[in-house]
Amino acid sequence: MRLKVDAVDRESGALAPKKLAKLSAALYEQGFAVLEGLVSPETCDLLAGSVREDVKQIRQRDQLTAHERSTAVGHLQLGLRRYGQFVSAEVVANPLLESAVAAVLGDGAWLGFYNGNVNCPGSGHQPWHFDRPWSWKTPAEARADSVAWPPPTTTLSCSLALTDITAATGATEVFPGSHREAAVVDWPRGERPQNHPDLLDAWGPAVAMEIPKGGICLRDPRMWHRGVPNRSRVVRPMMALTYHAARARHWRGLLARDLRGALAARCEADPTLRVLDDGELGDGRLVFDESAREAFESSPAGSVDRNARFVAEPQVVNHFLDAHLRGGARVQNGGEVGPWSHTPTA
Repeated sequence: MRLKVDAVDRESGALAPKKLAKLSAALYEQGFAVLEGLVSPETCDLLAGSVREDVKQIRQRDQLTAHERSTAVGHLQLGLRRYGQFVSAEVVANPLLESAVAAVLGDGAWLGFYNGNVNCPGSGHQPWHFDRPWSWKTPAEARADSVAWPPPTTTLSCSLALTDITAATGATEVFPGSHREAAVVDWPRGERPQNHPDLLDAWGPAVAMEIPKGGICLRDPRMWHRGVPNRSRVVRPMMALTYHAARARHWRGLLARDLRGALAARCEADPTLRVLDDGELGDGRLVFDESAREAFESSPAGSVDRNARFVAEPQVVNHFLDAHLRGGARVQNGGEVGPWSHTPTA
């Protein structure tokens, strides 16, 4: 489904209720929907240019990134610049996007991931995969939480096209509706649908997730998808933001079912805390340079938590490193910002 942002939406500061209803229905049934015209061409051009410059810096060394080695050549999980003009209010504090997030995930949803999915010329095929597991594994679990079956998502991926994303430039392939496939819930880690041709036949055919420049594709992360070859001659830059529902209190956006007693009280009292992988609590905010604060505070946050903290000199944020870890970037005590920095962390 494709919906266009119009002047009425911008004037009101939120998507019209009918659009929100259509968007929510499309996400539940099909697993994705595209909002066109959300971010200006000027902002897209600025951010796309920064991504291309960073790709050139990474490619100064003739070696694959860790993400390429684990998925496919040419597909980069590229940390995005977290300072100054490169952090845009149109992206991190967009009231229209946040109205869509709140409609799908509910009040209290929070930004938990801020990164780049870059598809380079000459790339290959990634294996089919999903990004987040189901929060409820059985109908009984869902009923216990008064949740429908198949259950709704507790996370929402938002892919911003900084240039037109087409089949020619390597638009992500998706299986619409596969986010509702309960047969995958008990699969062991690493199991692939290629081993289940009956499911592929039932899901197919796959479609290209094409997004016009300035548009955002909202996607259920449980939907099976893969990166495909970029057959053009230019880098395809795309921004990736992921939001989590309020009840998903783990820093990775998972449900924290064992959060009880003193831990629950601490988490309730301090909204910056998230459950870490070891079960303890820690600061779960994304880290940005102090110069990015203005973008985050450009408009009231409303019902969505922008979930950011800011650091100032002598600390610097190295966006190239630790993009998949808590905070989403490396905080350094000064030093060079680059993909091979060995500056001690703060």
